[in-house]
Amino acid sequence: MKYLLIILLIFFTMCHKPQEYVPIKENILTEWAEQVKPENAWQEYPRPQLEREEWKNLNGLWNYAITPKSQEEKPEKWEGKILVPFSIETQLSGVGRIISEEEVIWYYRSFKLPKKWKENAILLHFEASDFETTVWLNGKLVGKHRGGYDSFEFDISDFVEGVGEYDLLVKVHDPQASIFKSLGKQTGAVRDYERCSGIWQTVWIEPVSTDVSIASVKINTSLEDVSFQASYRGNPNGIEVKYEVFDGSSLISSIISDANKKVKLKIPSPKLWSPESSFLYNLKISLLEDNKIIDEVDSYFGLRTLSISDDSSVKDILLNGKPIFQMGPLDQNYWPGGGLTLPSDEAMIWESEYLKRIGCNMVRLHIKYNPSRFYYHCDRLGLLVWQDFVSAQGRNNNPELEDSEFWFNEQKQMVEKLYNHPSIAMWIIFNEAWGQHDSEKIFERVEKFDNTRLINIASGWVDFPEIGDIKDIHDYTYRPAIPVPGTHNRAVVLGEVGGFASAVPPHNWTGRSNKTGVPSNLIAGGGSPQIPRDDNFKHDIFRPTFTYGENFEKQYSKFIDQLHLLQNSGLRGAVYTQMTDMKLEENGWLTFDRKVSKVAPDKLGKRHNRLYTKPPKQKILLPASTEEPQTWEASEIAIPWKNKKDEELLDITILQDNIPDFENLSWKQANGPFGNTDYPEPGMVWDGKNQLIIKNSVEFEEIPENCSVRIYYIRSGGPRMTMIHSRIYINGKFFADETTRQINQEQRMAEVILPSEAIAALNKGTNELIVQFIPGLNFYSGNVIQGDEKILVDVSITEF
Repeated sequence: MKYLLIILLIFFTMCHKPQEYVPIKENILTEWAEQVKPENAWQEYPRPQLEREEWKNLNGLWNYAITPKSQEEKPEKWEGKILVPFSIETQLSGVGRIISEEEVIWYYRSFKLPKKWKENAILLHFEASDFETTVWLNGKLVGKHRGGYDSFEFDISDFVEGVGEYDLLVKVHDPQASIFKSLGKQTGAVRDYERCSGIWQTVWIEPVSTDVSIASVKINTSLEDVSFQASYRGNPNGIEVKYEVFDGSSLISSIISDANKKVKLKIPSPKLWSPESSFLYNLKISLLEDNKIIDEVDSYFGLRTLSISDDSSVKDILLNGKPIFQMGPLDQNYWPGGGLTLPSDEAMIWESEYLKRIGCNMVRLHIKYNPSRFYYHCDRLGLLVWQDFVSAQGRNNNPELEDSEFWFNEQKQMVEKLYNHPSIAMWIIFNEAWGQHDSEKIFERVEKFDNTRLINIASGWVDFPEIGDIKDIHDYTYRPAIPVPGTHNRAVVLGEVGGFASAVPPHNWTGRSNKTGVPSNLIAGGGSPQIPRDDNFKHDIFRPTFTYGENFEKQYSKFIDQLHLLQNSGLRGAVYTQMTDMKLEENGWLTFDRKVSKVAPDKLGKRHNRLYTKPPKQKILLPASTEEPQTWEASEIAIPWKNKKDEELLDITILQDNIPDFENLSWKQANGPFGNTDYPEPGMVWDGKNQLIIKNSVEFEEIPENCSVRIYYIRSGGPRMTMIHSRIYINGKFFADETTRQINQEQRMAEVILPSEAIAALNKGTNELIVQFIPGLNFYSGNVIQGDEKILVDVSITEF
């Protein structure tokens, strides 16, 4: 009995002993995550644009406990160790637990301050903590902060006296999606985009002058000068500020001014910042009292401007006054093991350098924003950043005014924090209508506090014509469609495009492989890997799957040809989805563990660099009817519904496998375009209930090297998803199809570059072009579903 009691006592003690830090084994990890240890977790200076010599890092192991949110007192016992700055849901935190909305996270650690700081004011910084963060020092309440992505600080000078040890206690409650706040893609599912609760970026301390210190500086640049306006903690009256600009270590310009004044400096022989030459000037800012330095920070800036051209037909994006095409990935920046928190600075640098190696000059940071060091590396390496605002509740498009103001102020703080980074090229306010509301008013407010960058009111879906600088289209087909020049007054970009899937086990989180067999639908792919279409050049597949390596490269090269040619019609940027696989999405250039590039980096670079060259000149052989009146022959044939009474959904394969008997159709002469819109007025009225087939003759003096058929599609009416499918026949033989998905009222055009087999089928002299239009296609399911939309279609053909 005695021995049994001893064993039970040992067991009880082991069960109640706080758990030591052990990183939880993830399905897969990056090489940088594998190297994370408590002693090396994010040791870099966290604020590179306002750097002081003295600081103290509080990252590392903290005690933690999880209690009901009703608990107000410090926990009596700690459950174990958590590695800050990784959120509690992640494996690298050592906890890996999903927190409910009814729970709170408690953190505790102690620290000491250097003796030489005893005459300074002391600031406690949190780079990010999601969401309501309450802080105590030595049992005294320091303050609270509400926010998930923004940095914040507390002046703890009144709580630290002497040089003893201080107890830091932090409580965080994360209400998740129950309130309208910056949320992004966080969900409750570990298998998807895991939540990010509590501290998830660096915690640190710095000493500053007790009377007045530099809080921030706003930097504006032109192509030849720079202006500075500093803000301060404390009263700067009677204080002077000195700005010194360096080219490397050589002082090239300086000025001393009253601390409250905005100053401007001319830069001699200016060196401009661009992706090709990312030159940064070093900046030192000093506060002077009676010629004595009382505060000093180091910073930097780049000289560059961003604007839109004044051309009335095609708008260019101008960097430093010159047109630039931008190409880069959608970067969701989730990491195995770390979630929203990157494993290390080295990992961040590697990704940025990878993008430069593969020929990207831009990255779209998608619905999150990263630590300041991310933007520092983009500044340093020359990567333009399209920065998303962090979306709130996705389906709440009518929040209460108070909630909207809270969310907007979170975004405003992000803009203010990132304002000085030359790499930031664009603010994207809403993405695919997630939490979209008061779009026009919010755009006006953003424009007022930053008119130095491009503003994109809506990336994809619900657009507001004539508002903002950018017309942004999302198109996940193999042959994307863009708005027709002259029908809008903004620069056109494909804000999400591509999304080609390829599973690469064991480097993917699921471990699955591409599917095998024969595709049941020739134009439908999916968000997850399907059957590879490695030999397809005919079909405009929605989110196709390819085998990684040579086959992926072959198909991707054809896709880049499409983007290149679209530049002739106004395309000025493209965001490929995406940089890396996610847990359930395997459509990245890189696998989720960042260990495999599905196309070799040098080959990707070769493909992408083609986008920065002048596109092939196209000769119009058959103009669109909206440009020059055209007479076609036209015929309508019914859609063969299985059940006419219910208009049962019809698999598109039935239509694809049954080529019409063109010779025996009833043809009539008709002027293009074709449809039932009020404007533009159709040449032939077509109500979109039947299939429309049109044919025309095209003359070739010589067989062209390349040829494209342009498919035009106009939709009128309010925001609603509509789709139309077209099939292209040359001299009676099918060679290519195209599918357009459209939400807004606008005119779009897709370039269908004919495959080599179609070119081989051309004749010198007269050739017959036939286009078959099938309205109502849903390429998600492959079914035909008809609506009551007003539509208009047209066709032209080019050689190049």
